Amino acid sequence: MSPASQRVTGDVLLVGSMPFEKPEQSFREVAERVGGHLSSLPDGEVGPRKNWVGMLPELVYSQHPDLEELRSPSTGTMEQPADPDWDEGQEGFWTFRVKPGAEIRFDDLLYGTFALESYEIFRRQREEGVIPQGVRFQVSLPAPMSAVDFSFEEPEHYPMLRRAYMDALRREIDKMLERIPEEDLAIQYDLAWEVVDLAMGDRSFFRFWPRRSFEEKLEDHLSQIPAMSEAVPEGALLGYHWCYGTWGGWPMTELTDLSLCVRLSNEAVRRSRRRVDWVHMPVSVDPDDAFFAPLADLDIRDTKVFLGLIHETDVEGFPARVEKAHRYRSDFGVAGVCGYGRLDPAELPAVLDAHKECADRLS
Repeated sequence: MSPASQRVTGDVLLVGSMPFEKPEQSFREVAERVGGHLSSLPDGEVGPRKNWVGMLPELVYSQHPDLEELRSPSTGTMEQPADPDWDEGQEGFWTFRVKPGAEIRFDDLLYGTFALESYEIFRRQREEGVIPQGVRFQVSLPAPMSAVDFSFEEPEHYPMLRRAYMDALRREIDKMLERIPEEDLAIQYDLAWEVVDLAMGDRSFFRFWPRRSFEEKLEDHLSQIPAMSEAVPEGALLGYHWCYGTWGGWPMTELTDLSLCVRLSNEAVRRSRRRVDWVHMPVSVDPDDAFFAPLADLDIRDTKVFLGLIHETDVEGFPARVEKAHRYRSDFGVAGVCGYGRLDPAELPAVLDAHKECADRLS
């Protein structure tokens, strides 16, 4: 067994979010039902983080003295759109601009504060035997483009804003490390708007995004990888989640095969300045054989692959998806396609039970 795969011993990955208000609920529910299959356990991105990058407009950008709102929701909170044909002109969308002449610095993104609060609960529950020994505390963080480009309508400011965000993200991780040992930490970077942008090809998802070719976009988004990887110390686990998004329904763009995820994985491992412990690739609910064929081109050394073969409670369809994937990749773990933060909490136990049953079948 290779050194990296020894670090990721679990066969199930939880991408991140859970539909709870408190991390205690998330840790306990997940550990009870899936704990023996996990290498790392997220806190569920509970409370204001349920809307993922929607937290940043609410708690960070709207409070910044050098930013001004262009549009904002009447409720003060971004909400999941019910219509898959939503656009940025609808009520609830929140965007900003940089004030003229301002140089942006983000002093507190709050990710470190949330992580430290949750880690104390995680550590206590592990000491009590609720969480299995050896399971790490997982923190999922939005990549810079996902954090910035969704919320700002003036592309000329993207480079400055992304640098400011990445600088702040380093400080957030350093803050976590003041109380969380490296060997107890797993960092997953979520790249959602990057993947959605690339899946659009030469088109743009938002009217205010610059018009660029696929290859121009790819190079821009991959240019984030070195700085992101450097921010995570070697003792911690590092993973990348290629996300097709859930705003208005999953997937936000067409997912025809794994070619984009394979290319991103190959490039991320090549460009990262430290080992990459895992990559996560979503899978459509009814893929054909050709969907998995790009896995034959995967060149990521000993990085663990987690395939999003679990579609909530669809255990019956799982074996067929596994069989097709095995034609091109002999070794992989399993996961859902994305997080569950916007799922009805009453539905989550059955979804977690399905994760365990699918993992048992994989074994």
